[in-house]
Amino acid sequence: MLGALLFAAALFVLHRELRHVHYRDVLAALHSLPPGRVLAGALLVLLNYLVLTGYDRLAFHAIGQRIAGWQVTLASFVAYALSNNIGFALIAGTSVRDRFYSRWGVGTGDLTRIVVFYSTSFWLGLSALGGWSLALQPHPALLRFASEPVLRTLGVLVLLFPVAYLLASALRRAPLRVRGLQLQFPPPRLALLQVLLSAVEWSLAGAVLYARLPAGGPGFGALLGVFLAAQLAGLVSHVPGGVGVFETVLLVTLGRYYGHTQIVSSLLLYRLLYYLLPLGIALAILVGDELRLRRHHLARLGTVLGSITAQTAPALLALFTFIAGVVLLISGATPADPGRVRWLAEHLPLAVLEASHFLGSVVGVALLILAQGIARRLDGAWYLGMVGLALGVALSLLKGGDYEEALLLGVLLAALLGSRDQFDRRAAFLDAPFSPGWTVAAVAALGASIWLGFFAYKNVQYGSELWWRFALNHDVSRFLRASVGATVSLLASGVARLARPAAAEIEPPGEPELAAAAQVVAAQAGTLPFLVLLRDKGVLFNEERTGFVMYGVQGRTWVALGDPVGPPAVAPGLIRQFLERASDYGAIPVFYQVGRDRLDLYAELGLTFAKLGEEARVELAHFGLEGQAQRGLRATVHRLQREGVEFAVLPPEEVRRRMAELRAVSDEWLSTKATSEKGFSLGRFDEDYLARFPAGVMTVGGEIVAFGNLWLGRPGSELSVDLMRFRSAAPRGAMDGLFTQLLLWGKAQGYAWFSLGMAPLSGLEAGPLGHAWARIGHLVFRYGEAFYNFQGLRTYKEKFHPVWEARFLAYPGGLRLPRVIADVAALVAGGYGGILKK
Repeated sequence: MLGALLFAAALFVLHRELRHVHYRDVLAALHSLPPGRVLAGALLVLLNYLVLTGYDRLAFHAIGQRIAGWQVTLASFVAYALSNNIGFALIAGTSVRDRFYSRWGVGTGDLTRIVVFYSTSFWLGLSALGGWSLALQPHPALLRFASEPVLRTLGVLVLLFPVAYLLASALRRAPLRVRGLQLQFPPPRLALLQVLLSAVEWSLAGAVLYARLPAGGPGFGALLGVFLAAQLAGLVSHVPGGVGVFETVLLVTLGRYYGHTQIVSSLLLYRLLYYLLPLGIALAILVGDELRLRRHHLARLGTVLGSITAQTAPALLALFTFIAGVVLLISGATPADPGRVRWLAEHLPLAVLEASHFLGSVVGVALLILAQGIARRLDGAWYLGMVGLALGVALSLLKGGDYEEALLLGVLLAALLGSRDQFDRRAAFLDAPFSPGWTVAAVAALGASIWLGFFAYKNVQYGSELWWRFALNHDVSRFLRASVGATVSLLASGVARLARPAAAEIEPPGEPELAAAAQVVAAQAGTLPFLVLLRDKGVLFNEERTGFVMYGVQGRTWVALGDPVGPPAVAPGLIRQFLERASDYGAIPVFYQVGRDRLDLYAELGLTFAKLGEEARVELAHFGLEGQAQRGLRATVHRLQREGVEFAVLPPEEVRRRMAELRAVSDEWLSTKATSEKGFSLGRFDEDYLARFPAGVMTVGGEIVAFGNLWLGRPGSELSVDLMRFRSAAPRGAMDGLFTQLLLWGKAQGYAWFSLGMAPLSGLEAGPLGHAWARIGHLVFRYGEAFYNFQGLRTYKEKFHPVWEARFLAYPGGLRLPRVIADVAALVAGGYGGILKK
């Protein structure tokens, strides 16, 4: 909210401050800048980015890790170029570093320490220089907001952060522990280097702007204070690159020294040199690196870094596609070069120039819209993006001979062509809703281009006749028509998306899907995947249909049940596919009841974990009725046999024939327990579902008194029981006897394991270093018997002497866990109301 308010306020002030600035004056001021100063600015940018890479060099020294200097420079340059433009440096910069550093042997723990170190360095220099500027030389413009003593006091307070950091590094040897996290201060010499390096880096960044401004302004010290304040405002706003916010602060504070035309032209050149030029180089490096990896067929990197590549390269290409759309819109809103237009008019009809100008803006809007599809790796968006960029190149040349613009679009076209393999999602582009942020960005880009057009032609007397003037020197008429075309195109896109029927969040699988899923499940060792046959979950297959994810939807939470089903090699792709599908709908993706052996796959894609409980699995090779430990089960089996209770396993065709008897047992059990059917992670009585499996039954005089349907994994692996129900008149211990007989039957059939299912909240640690969820869960496990038989369920399963294996919830982290837990419970219970029922 603070960022949005800052951005809105910045736009208002920017519009007010520029009311006396003319577009042609800004262009003239840009052209009047001496080439020597432009070159000096470019060299300062190069030096500044080299110093920026020093943050990472110091970080490697601090953690005692060594890699080649060129590797540190390359990775950190790309990371800083990307995060400076996109914003959210912790996410954007870390993903790029992970892409490169993990390849060169840097583990996750060391990468985390590097991120903490360079982030600390960043703020140390900003606070040191900002505090010094406020304490010794506060800028006169700041006196509008506070008195000089207040500003000087604030400067001293800000300076306390680097001073305290240096003192702590000198005096504290033991690590600092904060809520279970351990932070180690660097040695005093290294801490001092952090402060000095960061101060030099910020000074160089300010010097890049200082070199762009005309002579006669404030001294470098005063300018640096204003520059740091503008950068801080941009950081707080979370607007990518601080666009608008940064410029507004400088316009307001430097207006007493320079004309607004001079400031605007200097800021435009600063943006080009400090932001866009490094970003273009970073794009070339990433695309070149991607092509090199593919050429050398590095299979290991393909598996470990594939997810990181897929997140980084498409996101960067999407950003550039969006920028390309903005460039076309701005080009359509501003006057063309008169000399180039006259040359084109000598060789082309006026109608070609007019149509190219109009269509250029329409293509610009199309690129804004397609950028989100490119970020989602949609193959359709890639094809349309290629067409749009190719049209953009041609239209840029035809409407005004804008070869610079055409070159930019051509480079992006080549980059997109080189990244074809990243766009492998076949989802329909219109199926997924636009995210609110992307919608706002597209509308803001179009609005900014229209505002720029009115700014460029502010001295024109507007009238209805302008719409219909077609002449070589009537740029304003072309701007008006192109703006209407672009606006109508954006509105038409929005209407098309609103009018299109919403895609079903879950499409129940039909018979072909169930048959394909059943074929995959039959090859699995585990038995949980058999729940796909309930038909109450969506099924997301990979392209080859060799694996799938089964999932349910509750509110905005998408819950995948268990790990992806299929060969281990398909799991990473299916996890990513599910996360992307959920992201398309703005949903929270969750994996429920996942095992420990694949947690790294979820962690690589940014998910965190909470322990749900433990699954009880009996090793059948060691199970039997002999010995003192099994005397209770042995006595129960013998007593039931004396009472005439018989055990049998009915094949699926016999289950189908005796379905009415099973229905009667189930209905009586539900009535006696005063409970209702569940779903999702629990089976329910469904005749089509039960008829697919064998069932273990206990009979008295041929009448079924208890049953449980059997899930049979591939031969020699695991079996389990799903639905377990009995009559109230069943002999005492009938279910104990049924379980025991099923275990013995499975052992005789050659199975290795029998799953008794999960004991919720079992095994959660309650220590002071445990996760808050674990401590709460432990308390519920101990004292929540009035709501659910937590301890009783574990105690019951313990009598079969199982091995306990942890099961986890993988989710995006943050404060979402309570909501996710509630949504999962509602999904199992058939709604939120069902949570309060048995």
